[in-house]
Amino acid sequence: MTSPRPRRRTLLRAAPLALATAALTPALASCTRASERLDAESNAVPEVDLSGIEEVPEIAALVPEETRARGELVNGAALNYAPGEFVGSSGEAVGYDIDILAAIGRVLGLDTRTEAAVFAQIIPAVGSTYDIGMSSFTVNEERLEAVTMISYFQAGISYAVKAGNPYGIDPADLCGRRVALQVGTYQEELSAERSQECRDGGDRAYDVLAYTSNSDAATNVAGGKGDILMADSPVTNYAIARSRGTLEAIGEIEESALNGIVVAKDQPELAEAIRAAVQHLIDSGHMERILAAWGNESGMIPTAEVNPQP
Repeated sequence: MTSPRPRRRTLLRAAPLALATAALTPALASCTRASERLDAESNAVPEVDLSGIEEVPEIAALVPEETRARGELVNGAALNYAPGEFVGSSGEAVGYDIDILAAIGRVLGLDTRTEAAVFAQIIPAVGSTYDIGMSSFTVNEERLEAVTMISYFQAGISYAVKAGNPYGIDPADLCGRRVALQVGTYQEELSAERSQECRDGGDRAYDVLAYTSNSDAATNVAGGKGDILMADSPVTNYAIARSRGTLEAIGEIEESALNGIVVAKDQPELAEAIRAAVQHLIDSGHMERILAAWGNESGMIPTAEVNPQP
């Protein structure tokens, strides 16, 4: 289903912190041991072995000569969106996007490097400062007018509750429920809209618990302070994977949309090389292995496309 709100990812990027730019910290002294375990697990970064991924000569041959001579693919990314891309404990860029980028580089026979950037400034700098932008960009019509995008992942809005759903939560009916989310995100805006719908129907509005990070939101749902976590599906999946069974998914993914790698419009050869490399990773099983390490194999797509229909 195409998202009717292409601003979703932009709003998320405007938030002050994301899930794992730092270790989770207990939000309240009353949090349970379950939430403390989630706190400890959230800082774990999986080690993904890419050594089995080799250069594919016929795909590498698609790389423009200038890039091939330089031997490096430079990426711009906003390192504040775990588990896609964020800053590791040693100050390095980590995340599933960073691992996928490295895997693409191996297929193309290129080194890869990610430079930290302000999210809104990445696309204007692709083709000059950066070769590509790989930073959880949602594919939408506005972006496709400015740049080329290669699809590689799919994400939407998803939910998690305390394991066993002890409060009997139904994501389709959250009127009066304690909804934990990150401040400044699309989810906060959507909750305000849905709260008004509750009031219009004579019911109680959402009891929104807005935190400065998704990590705090997840921790408080695991600890019982919040009824349900509402976040982008990669964030929710990552929180669940790190929760040691204290959180579980509930409901369906809403407003699902493709994520795309950004390439300048005047670089069609590079776009095709990246598309072919992504498709090779999908077909060979390496993409699924990378995403599974980050708890996000559900975001797999079967086919990588240049400028897919949003």
